[in-house]
Amino acid sequence: MSKQMYAKLLKSIKGGQKDIALVTITKHFDESLIGSKILFQENGVLLADPGLSKGFQAVILEKVWPFFEKGVTKAVQFEYGDCQIECYMEVFPVPPRLIVAGAGHVSEPVAKIGKMTGFHVTVIDDRPDFANKERFPTADEVVCAPYVEFFKALHVSPGTFIVLLTRGHKFDVVSLQELLRREEAISKEDRTAYIGMIGSKRRIAGVFEQLKNEFSDHSFTNIYSPVGLDIGGQTPAEIAVSIMAEVLKVKNRKSGNSLKEKISSYSQLKFRERVKK
Repeated sequence: MSKQMYAKLLKSIKGGQKDIALVTITKHFDESLIGSKILFQENGVLLADPGLSKGFQAVILEKVWPFFEKGVTKAVQFEYGDCQIECYMEVFPVPPRLIVAGAGHVSEPVAKIGKMTGFHVTVIDDRPDFANKERFPTADEVVCAPYVEFFKALHVSPGTFIVLLTRGHKFDVVSLQELLRREEAISKEDRTAYIGMIGSKRRIAGVFEQLKNEFSDHSFTNIYSPVGLDIGGQTPAEIAVSIMAEVLKVKNRKSGNSLKEKISSYSQLKFRERVKK
């Protein structure tokens, strides 16, 4: 792989907005083309090795496209004229994005766990003493800006997960309001997968009454507040585990139940089936 192609691939994987794929020709009647590569995204070829004509590149993209859309890495064989061609496509999906609003004590372990679990992590806070790389060395991006301005410009998608952990409940609320305004302007399919907001049940109940009147067309199904799973977390690290467990539950579309409970339910089901027989 050329240095230029490697640099483009690496840049896209680290901070891109779209999936990217690398195709390597592994079988061709012209042996000089074996090992040639094409780097592409949904909007077309980004870079191709010399010797691969535009027409042949188009043929390859047509053959691998159905698998690219599904995010499948695999070898693809096809007929080209009277010859058999084989290429291997590696798909590098855009990592899910975790936005942590607030740079306090809970946010630090949330950002660390988020990075450990494969998220592209952004931390946002309006205080320069808190929003810096020294406090969040593992984060991909640390932004010092007013919350409303940041969320007003944020590109959201179903791969976006947001945790509101600001220093004051009012900042969480205004951030959530701005996010809801953004989501009202886009289709339900394009909205964020998860918005979690910290706070007590009593305080949140009042806020949601107000928000449901203000945003009557929003289902609120992607809003999780109080944030986190009920594991009795008390310390910042324990609370962070609770939050990220809930984020992963939503991301992976799982129940969040104990695996022991799942096995017990399965065993009971099998027992009933045997009894019926």
